[in-house]
Order: sequence, then structure tokens, then C-alpha cells
Amino acid sequence: MAEEPLAAISEVVTGLRADYPDVSVSKLRFLESQGLITPQRTSKGYRKYSRTDVAKLRWILSQQRENFLPLRVIRERMADVEWSTQAEQEDQRLPDVDVSDRVRRLTPRNAGPDAAGAAMTLPQLANASGLSLAAARELTRYGLLVPRPAAEIDFYDAQALEVARIARQMLDHGLEPRHLRLFKASVDRELDLATPEVQRLLQGGGADAQLRARQLLATLAALAASLREALVARTLQNFS
Repeated sequence: MAEEPLAAISEVVTGLRADYPDVSVSKLRFLESQGLITPQRTSKGYRKYSRTDVAKLRWILSQQRENFLPLRVIRERMADVEWSTQAEQEDQRLPDVDVSDRVRRLTPRNAGPDAAGAAMTLPQLANASGLSLAAARELTRYGLLVPRPAAEIDFYDAQALEVARIARQMLDHGLEPRHLRLFKASVDRELDLATPEVQRLLQGGGADAQLRARQLLATLAALAASLREALVARTLQNFS
């Protein structure tokens, strides 16, 4: 029989937050101090939670939120729960949203000025994307199109071309360049959320520190895109 997988406290908190946004590491430690759960410990003292532990936590949090039960009553009722069944249900929960394709598309690739098709002047970029030169200039002014210096001129790379093509399609639907500043501001805020963890990775050093930092940003960006898509889909249901 395969050994039951164990999860660290941070992994458990992350898994529970989808249903219980207020759960925290300190909350789990408090429940442990009250004798409601007893996670295993590693040789270095780190907590490790089994599926049964997670099932207990989910049940406790549910009783607190839905039935407003005090811990004393919850402790008494736990003796009557079939925890093996509850643990099996943990395995039947829906898997995480797969954003691997988005992450691969978002992970930056090294591309210099001499990359094929990647070095364009602003007029060339406008022509290739279908934008008017005036619109391309506005998008540059608003920070959506970012030139890269090459010798004494600015050039626009393949990523700028992709942004320009998407922007042109949005303008075709009646938006104006100034409206797209909202998307730039949203991306900036999302990246700000990841800044502390990115800095921690970079400060840790190592040959792959920059790669792991880029992958982290790409993963968070992909999840943010999936979240926006789900929220839009929910709103669109009102029009059906």
C-alpha cells in the first residue's frame, strides 16, 4: 500500500483558502493547540498534514462558519465522524485549474535586437499590427508599447508586436488607446503583489534564481488571467 502523502502547513492553508479565505497558518496552529488536530512532525519539527488531518480541518472550519459551533462542541462531535470517508473525499475534490499552457506562453524567452522579425521601428510596428501610427504613438505614451534601445534608435520586438495586434483588435471594437491604460495598471498591480516573493528568490541566489522568478511571475499572471476569465463568464450569465 502506498504511503499517504503529507503536506506542509503552507500547502494546507493554500488548499483550504479557496473555500475558507480567512484561514491562516496561525489558525491551524491554534486548532492544534486546542487538541483538535495532531499533525505529524519531521525530525526538524516541521508539521506535516495527512489527508485525514486536512479533512478534519475542513470539517472544523465548516462547523464554525455554517453552524457557529464553539470548539468545545466541535471537539465532542468529532468523535462521531467517520474520518476515513472524509479523507477519501479529499481525493475526489476538483483538481487545480490547469494554466500550464498559459505559463509556457508567458515565460519570457531571451530575444535580442537581432532576433528574426523582432527589430521594428514604430512605423513598421504600426504597419505590421494594423494600427495607425497615431494610435501606436498613444499606446507607447501610455506604456503599453515599450521600445528597447538599440544603438541610437528605439526598436520594438515581437512581444511589442503581439501587444499591438491585440490592442488593434480592441480598438476595432470601439475602445480608444487611453482606455487600455486600465489593463496596464492592472498588470502593474498584479506584479506588485508578487514583488516580495520575487525578491526573496533573487536574493537567495543560485544559477536558476532568475528563471524561477520569471516562472513565478508567469504562473501568477496565468492564474490572474484565468480568474478574470471566470469572473467575466459569471457576469455574462446575467445576459443569457
